[in-house]
Amino acid sequence: MTRRFSRAFTVGSRVAAVFAVALLTTFPRIAEASEPTADAVERARTFFNAGAQAYSAGRFGDAVRAFDHAYELAPRSPLLFSMAQAERKEFLVSADASYLRRAVNHYKSYLEQVPSGGRRAEATEAKAELEAKLARLDPQQLAVAAGVTPEVDKRRARITVYSATLGAQGSVDNGPPQELPYFGDLGPGKHRVRVFAEGYFDAEREVSGDKPVDQPVDLPLKERPAMVTIVLETSAEIFVDGRVVATAPISRPIEVTSGAHVLSVVANGKDAVSQDVRLIRGKPFRFAPKLVTSSQRWGAITMLGAGAVGVVSGVVFGAFAIGRESRATAIEDARGLGNIDASELASHNRAIDQRDAFRTFATVGLSAGAVLAVGGALLFALDKPTINVVPPRGVEPSVNPTPNPTIDLTASPLVGPSLWGASMSAVF
Repeated sequence: MTRRFSRAFTVGSRVAAVFAVALLTTFPRIAEASEPTADAVERARTFFNAGAQAYSAGRFGDAVRAFDHAYELAPRSPLLFSMAQAERKEFLVSADASYLRRAVNHYKSYLEQVPSGGRRAEATEAKAELEAKLARLDPQQLAVAAGVTPEVDKRRARITVYSATLGAQGSVDNGPPQELPYFGDLGPGKHRVRVFAEGYFDAEREVSGDKPVDQPVDLPLKERPAMVTIVLETSAEIFVDGRVVATAPISRPIEVTSGAHVLSVVANGKDAVSQDVRLIRGKPFRFAPKLVTSSQRWGAITMLGAGAVGVVSGVVFGAFAIGRESRATAIEDARGLGNIDASELASHNRAIDQRDAFRTFATVGLSAGAVLAVGGALLFALDKPTINVVPPRGVEPSVNPTPNPTIDLTASPLVGPSLWGASMSAVF
């Protein structure tokens, strides 16, 4: 019984040992498969974008370093392909055999992690090409290739500055402008990082150089508006893309986002004026519309004049009718006394006829004049033109456009840690 117990104990110990070894060997894989934190992904994104930008500028060594940091923070198989591409380019430029070895290893790792699809065809072809080059190296070069690219000084703090704004530059502690992405060392203490570009507001951030880590700094820039000066002395409403933004006369420029817009001016009694413009960020623009009296205003003025003539003529004819009425009344009074002859009677009849005619003319003149005057007044009061503006679909910057970072797996060999980042414009 003791032997059985001993054998059972031994077998159980062996099973436990095997289970422990399996657990220990599996745990790193579980840890590798675990998703990075949101902060790690964000920092990896900045490193990746900086690497993509450096690659586009032909700074392949900087691109390698940035991709390495991105992969450390968020290990994604597509990043292995990006690293290998940058290392291959750096080898072709510098003839440093260590980059050749690293490129082969990363292509191999990528093919192992991506069993199908992806960029396998390109990776396979590039790996075979580089392995052939590696095989032709002399022993001394092979010894160098067995190493790795020199590591940065782990005892110093470093910084990677990136901005998606094309043409942006950066400076540290008010130093000379640097091309972005910028990779540099930091001394102990606080440091001020500034990113700037023409037509954009500066962006700043404070970083610390006390810890020996590489800090990714992504500083997006906000574009400056265009300054539109309206040269107009009369009262009018100013529209941008069909929306009222100011009332003229105005002494200060109007801030409008850069890109394609429609500027319009609407004033009572004037034809509306619209002009398609393309505004440049941070630049002034002078808008001096020429307002022309509208046809409705001319019609209102004409009707008011005609109405005035009608009213005046009605008053005149009314006065004539009153005069003829007085003449006929005087003859009738004389007739009542019995001392009028035939000629005076004829005069009385003519006065009555003229009175009736003048009354008719006065009524027509006053009525027509009143109608014309009221109509002209309404046209005058309601003479405010409307605009039917179809605003541009989007504001497209005319200079220094800021790209919308995307990842195109079919057009670009550079892909981000989580299928995000900046797409490469370079052709591999």
